[in-house]
Amino acid sequence: MKSDILIAGVGGQGIMLASKILSNAALKQRLNVKKAETHGMAQRGGSVVTHVRLSDSEIHSPLIPKGGVDVLIAFEPLEALRYLDYASKETFIVVNSTPIEIDNYPGMDDILEELEERNTLVVDALELARNAGNALTQNTVLLGASLNHLPLKREVMEETIRETVKRAVDENLKAFQLGVRA
Repeated sequence: MKSDILIAGVGGQGIMLASKILSNAALKQRLNVKKAETHGMAQRGGSVVTHVRLSDSEIHSPLIPKGGVDVLIAFEPLEALRYLDYASKETFIVVNSTPIEIDNYPGMDDILEELEERNTLVVDALELARNAGNALTQNTVLLGASLNHLPLKREVMEETIRETVKRAVDENLKAFQLGVRA
C-alpha cells in the first residue's frame, strides 16, 4: 500500500498543520512517512505545497513525481490548476471553492471547467468551517473531505487532530467531521 498526497495552497491557510496531522496519523498507524514542504514566499500569500508520502513499505524519496499523486488537496482553486501536472487521470482531487482575494482572479467557472473531466470534489470549506464555529478550520474540513481516499482511519485522524491542534480543538474536530460528510 502506498498513498502519495499533495497539499497545495497559499501561505496562512494551514497547509503545514494539515500535513503534520496526516503524517502523525500515519505514524500512529505504523506507516512509513516522508514529507517535503515548499513555502518560499508563504508569509506574503505565496504558493505553499507539501508532499506527503505514506506506505507500508520503504519510501525512497519525499518528493512525489509528476503524474504520481493519488490525492491532491487544493486549499485554493488556482493552486489546484498550478499542481495539476502532478495528478493522473486516477487522482482524487479535493478543491476548496473559496478563492483568495487577488486582482484579476479568473472566474470559478473557468477553473472548474479545467477540473471537470477529473475525479474532483469541490467543497465550500469556508462555509463548512463557519458552520463548525471557526473560519480558520478550512484545512481540517478539506482533510475530512479527503478521508475516504486516504489509508487513514477516521478515529486515528480525530485523535491526531486533538493532539496536534493547539487552538480551537473542538471546532477543528467538528470541521473535520463536516468535511467527511461533504
